[in-house]
Order: sequence, then C-alpha cells, then structure tokens
Amino acid sequence: MSHNTTRRLLILIVGLGIGVFILDLYLPLGIGNSVLYGGLVILSFLLPYRRGPLITATICSVVDMTDIFLKPTLEGVPLWMGVTNRLFSLTAIWLPLLFFLHRRRAEDLLQRAHDELETRVEARTHDLAAANHALVTEIEEHMETEQSLRTSEAVLRASQHELQQSREDLRGLAGQLLTAQEADRRRISRDLHDDINQRLAMLSMDLRRIETDPSSDPEPLRDEIRRVSAGLTAVSDDVRQMAYRFHPSILDDLGLLKAVRRLVNEFSDRTGIRCSYVCKDPVGILPPDVTICIYRVVQECLSNISRHAQASQVEVELMCEDDVVSLSVRDDGVGFEAGHGAQMGGHLGLLSMKERVRMAKGTLDVESAPLHGTQIRVDIPLGPGALHA
Repeated sequence: MSHNTTRRLLILIVGLGIGVFILDLYLPLGIGNSVLYGGLVILSFLLPYRRGPLITATICSVVDMTDIFLKPTLEGVPLWMGVTNRLFSLTAIWLPLLFFLHRRRAEDLLQRAHDELETRVEARTHDLAAANHALVTEIEEHMETEQSLRTSEAVLRASQHELQQSREDLRGLAGQLLTAQEADRRRISRDLHDDINQRLAMLSMDLRRIETDPSSDPEPLRDEIRRVSAGLTAVSDDVRQMAYRFHPSILDDLGLLKAVRRLVNEFSDRTGIRCSYVCKDPVGILPPDVTICIYRVVQECLSNISRHAQASQVEVELMCEDDVVSLSVRDDGVGFEAGHGAQMGGHLGLLSMKERVRMAKGTLDVESAPLHGTQIRVDIPLGPGALHA
C-alpha cells in the first residue's frame, strides 16, 4: 500500500470516528449506535501497521465508555440498560479485533512454516545441487578414467604390437646376421686360402728357387729379390685392407670426422658418385661406442647406396654438438617405401643400423619415397661428461 493511500485511510478512520462520537454524543443512552465503532476497527485492518487495530479498538472503547457520562438518557429507560448496551458495543469492537489477532497469529504461524519450508527447500536444493555437482564430477572423472583406460589400452596394444614386431625383427636380424657371419667367414677363408695362401706359397717357392740357383750373376738375383719383396708388400697391403674392413685403425688414430671423410672419399673414387661432406668437430673426444656406431652407419649407408640407390649425388653431414651427435646421409636415388623397407622384410643393412643406433641409445629416422631419394638421420644424445678432453 502506498503512503498516500495509507494517509487517506487514516484520515477516513479519524473522520468517521469523530462523526460516530458526535452522533453518539447527541443520541440518548440506550440507542445502539455505539456498535458503529466496530466498523472503525474493521477499517483499521487495512492499515499497514500491525498495532493499528489494537490502538483503534482501545481508543474506540475509551470513547464509547466516556459517552455514558456525556450523552442524555431516555425517560423510563434505566441506567443499567444503557450500560449493558455499551458493554455489548465493546463486544462488537473487540470481537473483530480478536478475530483479526487470531487470523494474524495463524498467518504468522503459516508464514513461519512457509519460511521454514523455504529454508528447508533451499537447504535441500543446495544439498541436491551439491550432490548433483558431485555426481557430475564423478561422472566426468569416470569418463576421463574410462578415456584414459581406452587410451592406455590403445597404447598398450600399440606397444605390444611394436614389441612383437621388434621381436620378429630381432629374430630376423639374428638369422640374417648368422647368415652374413657365415658368408663373411667363407669369404675370409676363401681369400686366405685361394689368394693370400697361394701367393705366399708362390713367394716361398721363388725364395727356394733363388736359394738353389747356381748362377753367380748378382743382377738377376737382385731382380728376383725385388719381385719377391714387391709380392710381400702386396700381400701385406691386402692383409692390412682386410683388417681395415673389420676395424678401421684410422678411427683410433685420427678420430671419427677424418675417418668418415676418408670413407666418403674412397666411396666417391670407387663408384664415381659425387659426394659432399660437411662436419663439425666435437669439443672433446667422443665415446668409443658412439664413434664406431656412427662410422658403421655411414659405411652401411654408402654400401646400400652403391648397391641399390642408383644415385648420382650423395650428401653426408656430421655435426658433433655438446649434447648430441647428428648424422644425415642423403642421396638422389630411386628411393623406396620407407614404411616397408624398415620392417621385418627389409634389408639387413637397415635392421643392423637400427639395432646399432638403439644400442647407442639414439634414434634413427628413414625418409624415402620412390623416385625421390632417401635420407637417413641419426641422433645420439650425449650424457653429462660423455665428452673427454
């Protein structure tokens, strides 16, 4: 209710109360017009003040009882009848008030119950919201866990497949290595028996012939000795080359970079393929396992290029940093399907290179495509203190 409406209602109640008082004042005692005060009490229920009806009923009661001593009486009507009429009018004043108070108390109780219900509903809603949030969080965690499990299962399956593939590759590599080892042994035996041994036998026969030669002319004897000496020198060179193929002494004498340079130069001279070699010296001495791994990888790459690539140009890059040794061998040959060449059915060279790099705790990447050449990149990390001054 607005302030103006309340003000008008209050003025109306006061005006009516004055009117009823004046009317009651001029009517004789015993006329029941005092019950009109009950209407004023009822009108006061419309006021926004909680104590308004009580104040109105009190004022009306006082005014009503005051009228007993101020208004005239009718002849033949005893005083007790007028007083009884006034008491009845008090009933008309206070009965609505009691009804109003009872209703107000019921409304208060109802409001209190409503407030308590609202509080309980709000608390229950909060509990339900918290439970719903916890349930949503639990569902999200469950979904994340399920997704993680699926991812882990996929990774596990991929790892198992990779492990199975690695086992098959290793079994194939072991078999091919045994075959290659037996082939090397047969070749070495054949070289020693058919070449070195026969040449030494012929030189031994020449020495015996010189020893038993009755000729006294020294010049032919010198020619024979020079020929035998040249033969011994050739045998010595062949034995040294054979030993070099198994373990190049240049690695121990001059280091990795010069050994690779010599390997590249010899490959270019032997095959006629143009080769470029770029390198960066290490700040210290590389570990022996890294040195032999890089050298053998370069050796195997050049061997594969000469046998399969049909290349016209080869680029070799060897960079020795403080924490990693990087090798790149690129050719412009016919290339191959990299996804198939490095699998079980691939060449022994790729498998052996992969295993060598793995043992050196490095990585080997093969990039190739038919008619687009091949690039083999090796990165071997160096642990702290790996380089020696």
